[in-house]
Amino acid sequence: MSSAPPLTPLTTGDALPLDGRLVHLPPSPPAGLATATDVVRDHLTRLGARFGPGGPASAAPYAPTGPEALIGLSGPRPGQSAELTLRGWPVGDPTPFDETAAQAACGLMAIHGRATGGPRPLGLDYLGTVAGVAATQAILATALAGLRGVPVHRAHVSVAEAAVFSLGQYAAAATAEEEPEHVPTPPYRRTARPPFVSADGVRFEVEALDVGPWRDFWKELGVPAKDIATSWRHFVGRYARAAAPLITTLAQCAARHRYAALCLVAERTGMSICSLRTLADRRADHDVRYDDDPWELRELARDPLTGDRPPYAGGGDGFVPRALPGAPRLPLAGIRVVESTRRIQGPLATRLLQALGAHIIRIEPPGGDPLRGVPPIAGDMSARFAVLNAGKEVREIDIRTAAGRRAVAETVADADVFLHNWAPGKAAQLQLDDEDLARVNPRLVYAWASAWDRAPGGARPLGTDFMVQAWSGVADRVRTPEDTPAPSLVTLLDVLGGHIAAEGILAALLARESGATAGRLRVDSSLLGASRVLLRPLLRGMGRGTGPATAASGFVAPTSDGLIAVGGTGRSAEHALATGVATGATGATGATGRRPATAPQSDDAAPDLSSAPSAAWLKRFHEAGVPAREVVTDIASLPQDPAFSSLFTHHGCALPTPPWRFS
Repeated sequence: MSSAPPLTPLTTGDALPLDGRLVHLPPSPPAGLATATDVVRDHLTRLGARFGPGGPASAAPYAPTGPEALIGLSGPRPGQSAELTLRGWPVGDPTPFDETAAQAACGLMAIHGRATGGPRPLGLDYLGTVAGVAATQAILATALAGLRGVPVHRAHVSVAEAAVFSLGQYAAAATAEEEPEHVPTPPYRRTARPPFVSADGVRFEVEALDVGPWRDFWKELGVPAKDIATSWRHFVGRYARAAAPLITTLAQCAARHRYAALCLVAERTGMSICSLRTLADRRADHDVRYDDDPWELRELARDPLTGDRPPYAGGGDGFVPRALPGAPRLPLAGIRVVESTRRIQGPLATRLLQALGAHIIRIEPPGGDPLRGVPPIAGDMSARFAVLNAGKEVREIDIRTAAGRRAVAETVADADVFLHNWAPGKAAQLQLDDEDLARVNPRLVYAWASAWDRAPGGARPLGTDFMVQAWSGVADRVRTPEDTPAPSLVTLLDVLGGHIAAEGILAALLARESGATAGRLRVDSSLLGASRVLLRPLLRGMGRGTGPATAASGFVAPTSDGLIAVGGTGRSAEHALATGVATGATGATGATGRRPATAPQSDDAAPDLSSAPSAAWLKRFHEAGVPAREVVTDIASLPQDPAFSSLFTHHGCALPTPPWRFS
């Protein structure tokens, strides 16, 4: 599985990039920000930071004020401080906030529900987790700016801004000026899509990267050729569209065979297959038992033949990204990053670094990345591709040739970071592994964004988002309307994995610039590591007497003119209804405890809110301090929503702005 020899982890205090730094956190975060704040606390302490004197409760300036949480990072020397303001909604929105309301307002419920017939809560604190990683990125970038003499000291992040940025591909596709994407109207035939169920009751996912294994697998199971071909077109589009309306004969044929027999057919045909594992299964795995870090930050032995480079002096040719008049320099201004990545995880990581000010050089095959031309088109490229890659410098290089590999080495000679997401072993095969590139640039931070980590553990299925969801236990938490586990067709782990890859690279750059390490640096991240971050509260709570942590709660219910999501705990919403919210909204009665037939399912029984319009209900819930928002059902409308319009720019489609602001 590994493309490099074993590495030495940065485990000693004097090697960690935040050694000697103190982190100051609010003693109790504002409502709705607990998940994001917990991620910041966990990741900063893993990187060596410690709580301020006497613990976070004694840090009076960091006590929460209103809807904001102030997080501080201080160092032993002047100029090493950094502060972050974390909010739920963007500045100017005073309404109550929580994960359920955010999933409704930012479009996640609508995208997640495409595969199951209508908007639906995810069942995980996903947006809070993404925002926590984005907040950690901002703190690390601000600390790095201080070391590099860039006058940036404070960052601002909101969960909503991180959500809109992370789901930007869906908004871009829906708003492309040239034939915007249209997703078929639900309901879908939910029993036709994976996960399928074998004759002995095993729920399983399948994956194929080209049509050959797909065709051969289903042909051997007896599926008609026409159904195989039709389903393949929908199957390959599910990553982009979050919908997979397949033909029911696939599920019917799979159900005639025991899972062991299906595995044998998959082995013969080249199909990848994976049974859905439970959270209890996942808890027994080595990386969960030992609570592995979400990234592997490693120091490699210095090659005595390469010598040393002078201390950092601006990243290659001193390129500084163009800034708006009066805007501060961004934290990574002058940093040069080279990438050879495809799809989402790797390109999103460098897009985040680009948004922090880095100059990105993107290596693509001759003729360009094939995904550039995938509809819908915005201007001269795919709308989805533009969200991840617009503004990057592109160099077309055939890395399969000796000349191409020399060109890669020349490109990284003046770079600070090289990132790839090649298959395990390919870097060594291409002679472009960390040791190879260290010969031309000893100070290079070498990064690999993978699916399954470097750790051994036997054969694993293809490393794609939905397969990792199935194997890691994420799918066990995500439920269908029939209350059965199934991976979400939102690319949850690709997106979170891209954020974590960028976070790990920032930590490595900080270690390099702070002098915490004298050797070469490598940072590996993975989709599996992203799943650990997302599930950590649930995995940590199981079997320890307290039960799993509560994820996004509340309910979704139709009103007389739309659909709203009500967050908080079920009890808080019920209390609000029972104490007059209901009667104040044009004569509606209190909670009935009955779920309307047209309402998407949620963890709690939804009261009947059909007697009044959404605006009336939202006003009453907000007055009672209960988070509630109208559910966005049309992603194309999000950039026109007054609450979010400032979070988009328009260049052939709606493009999300970065999730942070610096001052």
